[in-house]
Amino acid sequence: MTTLTNPINGLPRRHNAQLQFIESKTVANVLAEVKTSTTRQLVDLPSTATMEEALSVLLAEDILSVPVYQLEEGQKKYLTIVSVLDLLRLLNDNTDPSSLMKPLQDAVGRTTESSQLVSVRPSDSLYYVMELFSTHTAHRVLVLQEQPVLLSQMDVVRYLQSQNHKLGSILDLTTPTVVEHARSRRGDHPLAALNYRHTAMDAFMQLAQSRVGALAIVDDEDDMVGELSAENLRGLNQERFASLQKPVVMYLKESQGDLYPPLTCHDRFTLSQLMTAFVLRKAHRLWWVNEQGHVKGVITLSDFLGTFLDATL
Repeated sequence: MTTLTNPINGLPRRHNAQLQFIESKTVANVLAEVKTSTTRQLVDLPSTATMEEALSVLLAEDILSVPVYQLEEGQKKYLTIVSVLDLLRLLNDNTDPSSLMKPLQDAVGRTTESSQLVSVRPSDSLYYVMELFSTHTAHRVLVLQEQPVLLSQMDVVRYLQSQNHKLGSILDLTTPTVVEHARSRRGDHPLAALNYRHTAMDAFMQLAQSRVGALAIVDDEDDMVGELSAENLRGLNQERFASLQKPVVMYLKESQGDLYPPLTCHDRFTLSQLMTAFVLRKAHRLWWVNEQGHVKGVITLSDFLGTFLDATL
């Protein structure tokens, strides 16, 4: 496996308030703010653990990914970080309950992110980490230190929220501008939607084969009634496997306890309000809707973080 490290010593200075702040901070600054002494230890799994075991751990710990290791002379050697999307794509190979017994090593490389171990050090710049999170398909990185820790996109968003008084006027940008510039950076991916009458298995398989992070679940009038992402696969085991044949809304109600409305934003939301929504709701995406509630787009954490580095803003 290849380990990505920071090749940059020093970054070009810019005059934007947010960039001056971001370039002046390091991974260590973020960890000191969001990974306190009470933060739980790194949750990891051996490459021999099964998909079912991993899905159980992800649900129990309320996380979306886990570093995978092999033991070499009694020491852990981390191979990569496997996410629930990797597990979903592994399931896509064989939609049979027995697939849950496959080892985690079979899930490695199912996404670009898990094809190599993405790691940073406490001395690396916050700018570099935000580049990884916004333009290099990474959603979390392993921080190499005496006690390794996982740093996620949400951790960085929480840090920015805690320092929002130092970020300047960029926080006044509104949703249409944020979405327009995000589309120019990543391309205009069409929204993926599925009628609520389809089974959960149909929905998960469509998601596994797509380039999007979530599906909009719509009714017969194309109004959005829910969303499905790979994280909804967490907790799946052989006993519950048959529930994948139920309508997707029924599956979501049973697995979540209810059918929760999708988290939305509208044209008047500022970047500051988007940040607050992401942090307070622990959201990984916000659906951009018009006055009638119809979906116009989606803002991901990658889109959000990329806004702060966009040289055209």
